[in-house]
Amino acid sequence: MIMIVGSGRLASMLVTVLKENQQTYLFGRNERTVQGLIDQYPFLKKADTSSFAKSKEVFLCLPPHAYEPFLSTYQTFFLQDVNFYHMATAISEKEVKELVKERNVIPLKLAGHAAVVKKEKRGLFVVPQMWKDEGEQIKKWFPTMKFVAAREEEVLKANQLGTEAAVAMVLQLQSALAENKINQEIVKYTLSQTVPGVIEAYQTNDLGGFARKVVEQLKQKGEGNENR
Repeated sequence: MIMIVGSGRLASMLVTVLKENQQTYLFGRNERTVQGLIDQYPFLKKADTSSFAKSKEVFLCLPPHAYEPFLSTYQTFFLQDVNFYHMATAISEKEVKELVKERNVIPLKLAGHAAVVKKEKRGLFVVPQMWKDEGEQIKKWFPTMKFVAAREEEVLKANQLGTEAAVAMVLQLQSALAENKINQEIVKYTLSQTVPGVIEAYQTNDLGGFARKVVEQLKQKGEGNENR
């Protein structure tokens, strides 16, 4: 039986890409968001402490600060051979192992953004090489997700660099748009559609003529990727 712990953005994303299974339980402290997910995905069942001993596969969709309170309170309710899949980017396998007693802790990290995965119903999970066999089983539960074997530190660094670059770009673009006195409705759609659309087209080598011209201009200034 599968159990998802948490009912926030990460848990919501996980449910979206999970293959429907009548043995999937959801546990969380926020009754409103838990019930909201169960209403939206009828194959989910609401879990309580009596469900814990039946759960062999447990996905921890919790923020880092919530791991210790949950595990210190409830870990004794779980089977000794339970698999805890820990998904918070900013906490390591070693740190989680210090919170549990002789139970498997398997890093399952999302390389990307949960809101985008939920919308597109596809994305990339990262599992360390030593847990590759478990990764093969996870693929069956999440058939639309891609998987790669890599260190969880790589996901943390990639997400950190990506977040920093994205925020810096948005701040710079907002400033430039304001300086040019662009209408606020145009600003909103530039940020929400133009930017992600151009990034997607650049990655798939499907840029339009206007965008290709911009790329060439940036290359001439030494700001582009000469290997593209």
